[in-house]
Amino acid sequence: MKSMTYQILPFDEKYNDALMALEKLTPQGKNVKLEMVRPKFLSRSEVFERYSIFVAVNQSKNSLIGVAGVSIVPVKYEDAIMQVGFGYDLKIDPNHRKKGLAKEFGKILVDEYLINNDISNYFITLKTGNEGAAKAVYVIPKQWDTYNFIYLTIPTYKRIKSLTTTNRNQFLSTELLSRPTIANNFIIKTESGLSIWETYKTYKLKIQHVPFFMGLGAKLANIIVSEEKKIPNKGDVLKFATLFNYTPENIRTINEVLEILQNKNIQYLNVCCTKDDFAYELLKPYAMNLLPYTMLNTFGVQNGHQLTLDVRCL
Repeated sequence: MKSMTYQILPFDEKYNDALMALEKLTPQGKNVKLEMVRPKFLSRSEVFERYSIFVAVNQSKNSLIGVAGVSIVPVKYEDAIMQVGFGYDLKIDPNHRKKGLAKEFGKILVDEYLINNDISNYFITLKTGNEGAAKAVYVIPKQWDTYNFIYLTIPTYKRIKSLTTTNRNQFLSTELLSRPTIANNFIIKTESGLSIWETYKTYKLKIQHVPFFMGLGAKLANIIVSEEKKIPNKGDVLKFATLFNYTPENIRTINEVLEILQNKNIQYLNVCCTKDDFAYELLKPYAMNLLPYTMLNTFGVQNGHQLTLDVRCL
């Protein structure tokens, strides 16, 4: 392992509190900053059968300055299932960024975990335009392809009025492609087969910061709306679930899913799709946010191809 001012080590439970503190230092977003809140740091990882977490420790101060995770997951591409590496949870203390640590993590995840487990293909998902995360990936000497998709975020108090569409495209599907015993604690399945992954049990998002005028506008608007329709503001905790096993046939029961989540006080349902899919056309008018995401992969998947992602990776 490369000798530097920090050392990259396998995860140990003794780092949990420091990792939870690191979450506060590494919020997502620019104007609106969202902090990931979890029951414990491994709650996002333990839903996978095989995973590994590495931490970076400042040797001079004996303080934790970064973390990165990797799991081995199934992906279905053009009806063929393959086992690939999925990188996630890359977080680096702002005071130690742009010093090559992200690239070192990338090498460690591949060289010390994936290659040793005979995994030769990898992917990550990131917000489109996140150049920092992309640079950390490109250091791995592979041919990287991009696959763009959308997170549709639908408030659960809404109901979809029109459940028919002539568009039958479904280039991106989401399923639970393998099922460790623990995964049963995160699934709600309806009679139609339409299913819910309870993302909020692995992590939630806390609004750490909003611009002043945006926050003021939210406060004023919230005076006159019902509790469920209030605009999230600083300090609020957002709970999400993710739709999976959806098809052009069973999407008609999505209102049942929304009602189930609303009754559980879960504010948002995420639906992942491409802009060419039937789900985008059908659900876009009801979405609060349309977040563009990119999947960087080494197994040749580009838009227009049939792809199924495991819901645990979303």
